[in-house]
Amino acid sequence: MWQLKSNWSPLTNLETYLHLLNLTPPEIAAIVATTIGAVTDLKTRKIYNWLTFPSAFLGVALNTWLTGLTGFKDAGLGWALATLLMVFPNPGKRMHFGDVKMMAAVGAFLGPIKFLMVMFYFSLLYGIVAVAFMVRAIPPDQYKAFWLAFTSMGAGVDLSATVDMTDVKAAGKRLIPLGPIIAIGTILGILLAKPTMHVMGFNWYQ
Repeated sequence: MWQLKSNWSPLTNLETYLHLLNLTPPEIAAIVATTIGAVTDLKTRKIYNWLTFPSAFLGVALNTWLTGLTGFKDAGLGWALATLLMVFPNPGKRMHFGDVKMMAAVGAFLGPIKFLMVMFYFSLLYGIVAVAFMVRAIPPDQYKAFWLAFTSMGAGVDLSATVDMTDVKAAGKRLIPLGPIIAIGTILGILLAKPTMHVMGFNWYQ
């Protein structure tokens, strides 16, 4: 009786998937770091320094090890760009500094161009989540009034006085845990960077 020996193992299967996705070590590290950040943010509403600072250092180190001075420059530019873009919206009111430091680490892992793809998907997801939070805050008995007020704006008619905006305004001020959005934006930015750039007309990006 013949016995078939299987070479399958969780490790070799993971290596196969990573090879098919063509992920680099800094990209893999970025996904792992942001996933950990998403978990801690959901559990404690914090992304800790023990994750963000070592991640940024690891991003610079990995890129320097892989491509030398070019990698060091890309990691530094990515970190600086991410910090600038995330600090600009006034963190502390709309987000916590842990979110800023996590995104800065992503910039160090991915460099400036691919970070911009992450920022694109992060911003898109953040907008969707923010709108969803506000829609959920609308009292059921106010749905019709909100819809009429929204559709009347194009006709130059102001019906905002007919709706109760108290809960919606409170939802708009609510801090959204950004860890999961950063993680998903990072994954999408990495996996969809090339097709997204090409759709935007940047066919030079490979």
